[in-house]
Amino acid sequence: MKRLIVLLCLGVMILPLMAQEIKLTGEMWNRWTLETGNAPAGENTILRNNLSLERGYLGLEPKFSDAVKGRFTVDIFSTDLVKDGAGLKIKYAYLDFNKLLPIPDMTTTIGLQKVYFGSIYDWDYTLIGKSPTDEYKFANSADYGITINGFIPGGWGEYALGVYNGEGYKNYGSNLKGNIEPAFLANLRVIPITGLTLGGSFMLNSSERSDSLTGLGGDNPKYNEQKLMDAYARAAYGPLSLMGEYMMKDVTYPNKPANDMSANCASVNAVLKLKTLVEKDIDFVVRYDRSDPTDSDKDENIVTAVTGGVNYNFMHDDSSNPAMQLQLNYTTKSNSVKSDNDSSALMLQLKWRFNNTLKV
Repeated sequence: MKRLIVLLCLGVMILPLMAQEIKLTGEMWNRWTLETGNAPAGENTILRNNLSLERGYLGLEPKFSDAVKGRFTVDIFSTDLVKDGAGLKIKYAYLDFNKLLPIPDMTTTIGLQKVYFGSIYDWDYTLIGKSPTDEYKFANSADYGITINGFIPGGWGEYALGVYNGEGYKNYGSNLKGNIEPAFLANLRVIPITGLTLGGSFMLNSSERSDSLTGLGGDNPKYNEQKLMDAYARAAYGPLSLMGEYMMKDVTYPNKPANDMSANCASVNAVLKLKTLVEKDIDFVVRYDRSDPTDSDKDENIVTAVTGGVNYNFMHDDSSNPAMQLQLNYTTKSNSVKSDNDSSALMLQLKWRFNNTLKV
C-alpha cells in the first residue's frame, strides 16, 4: 500500500507539468450498515452493525491535448480485511486517444479501465448496491486492457470492443502468473427511438491455466473457460426510468468435465425522479434480482433479492449536479433451499463529491 501512496503523490506532482489542464475529483461513501440473518446455531441475529468509509475515490484527469486525455483514480476503503485500518487500490489508470484510428467518434483506451459488460460501465449507484453483473460475479467492474469504443453515426447508439487481462483490478504483479489467456469482450447499445436503449454484451474469459505449475506438472483441474452473455434494456420517459438485464454464464472445465456448470441472473431496476415534479431533488428506487448460480435442477439454489430505497440529492453546483447525496436502502435476500442464508440489510449512506479543473 505504501508504494501506491508514493505513486499517487508522484502523479499529483508530475502530471500538472505535462498536461494542458487537470481535473481533480473525489467521492466519499460514508455508510452505516445493519445486517441481520441466521447465525450458525439457526437463530436470527444481528450479523453486522457498523459505520465505515465504504469507498473513497480520489482521481486525477489530465488533458494533454484535444486528442489525448487520461484518468488515474485510487480506491480507499475501510471495510475489507486490512491491517492498518484502511486499504488502497488503483481503480483506474488509462489514457484515451480520440484520433489514434481514423474513424469518427472512436476512442482507443489503454490501461486499467471499466469493463464494458452489461450494466457495469453505466451503473450510476442510484442504489447503494453494485450493478447486477458485478454483484453476482459475472464480470469485474474494471480490468487492465485495450478497448476501442465509439458512437454509431446518427445517434443510433454506441459500441465497444476490448481485450482484457480477465482477472479484474485487484490482482497484479505475481498474482497474474496463472493468467495466460486474455479475455475478449464486445458490447453494443442501440437507440431505436428516443428514451429506449437496447443492447447486449458477449465475453470470452478463462481462469487459472491448463497446465499446472506445481512440481508434479500435468493438467490443472481448476482451469476453466467461460462464455458470458448479457441482454440489456432501458427505457426513460419523463421522471421514470426502467432498466432490465439478463445474464448467462457457461463454464467448462476441459481437464475435469464433471465440474462444468452454468448460471443465470435477471434484474429489474426502476427509478422515479421527483425533481421535475416537485422542488426537492428526491429519487425513489426499487430493484428485484433473481439469481441462479448453478442453473441445475439437481442443485437448485435460487437467490432472490428485493431492494427499496430513497435518495435525497442536495448542495447542487452551478450545473445543477448534486455535490451530496443521502441514500437509504433496505434489502431482503432469500434462498430457495438454504434458508439459513436468508438475510436483510438496512443501509444509510452519505456520499459527497468534488470536481475542480485547474488550468496549467
